[in-house]
Amino acid sequence: MNRAQHYSLLRAMEIDKKNLLKYQEIYNYAYILSDGIFKIVFAEEKDHALLISLVNAMLDLHDGDAIKDISLEMQEFPGVFTKKDCIVDIIGTTNAGERVLVEVQQQGDDFYRDRVEYYTSRVIENQVHTSEKYELPRIYFLGLLDFTLFPEEPQKYIHHVDEMCNGRKFFPKIQKIFVEIEKFFRLEEKGISTNDNSEAAQWLRAIKVVINEEPVPEKIMQNETFRRLLDSVKLINFAEELFNCEVKNVTDLMAEHEIGFAEGKKEGHAEGFVQGKTEGYAEGVSEGELKKTREMAKSLKEQNVAMAIIVKSSGLSEEEINSL
Repeated sequence: MNRAQHYSLLRAMEIDKKNLLKYQEIYNYAYILSDGIFKIVFAEEKDHALLISLVNAMLDLHDGDAIKDISLEMQEFPGVFTKKDCIVDIIGTTNAGERVLVEVQQQGDDFYRDRVEYYTSRVIENQVHTSEKYELPRIYFLGLLDFTLFPEEPQKYIHHVDEMCNGRKFFPKIQKIFVEIEKFFRLEEKGISTNDNSEAAQWLRAIKVVINEEPVPEKIMQNETFRRLLDSVKLINFAEELFNCEVKNVTDLMAEHEIGFAEGKKEGHAEGFVQGKTEGYAEGVSEGELKKTREMAKSLKEQNVAMAIIVKSSGLSEEEINSL
């Protein structure tokens, strides 16, 4: 299930909670980059094996540098006085005492980079206590993005961002790594990244199976970690309460969507989703999203879902749905 299909599920559940059952008949997997789904899959697992494998792959940590164990902590640093809270999807400490922040982001906005700096700074300020010397642990920020943050580098999907001075890293203890998942999918479709056999690429191919509802390649099926991932993210595993929370804006999904939609209307190519009007849809959704939405609406129609639900979930007109 992709982002547009996930959002359609939430809209359908606003109408009738039983619509979750309809979607479970259509889709195999939940949208893994939803905050709620991501936390359940990667944070609630007892041994955190999936999280450790994912982080090692994306940070390119091997052998003695690889994370072997991680303990998770409270994901929120409350704001002081009038300061904003800092809420990160996953915050953990590795066996080596390093701090790892993992944040999934579905939509880009003008202040995403500002938010990354704010989150990182809030974690930093909580590391040094009274009577301790100013010695920070290594801190990793891993951003998993369902949008393009670096369009100027069309064939690169993992970006290590460092503060540089005279061609050298000024403070190598703090590393920011951004993974453009959507861009990787495009590179795969064009055959540009098919020879990339890195662990990060293998992880992204497994995520691609989940998001695009694709047949599982043999190489992915043979990997125990990826079999575990596919099993854990099956849509049928997740209870109605989780999606009810997202419908009620307990996560920031809806807020991010509204930002994406508003930016799309301003720029003319947003990834924001429908607001119930075809005019807004045409302005706010890319051609790729429109194609996915039509496929979703066609599937719902074939499942005999009520026309009113399909219209509200997709934003398409009844006439357009009937023509699919």
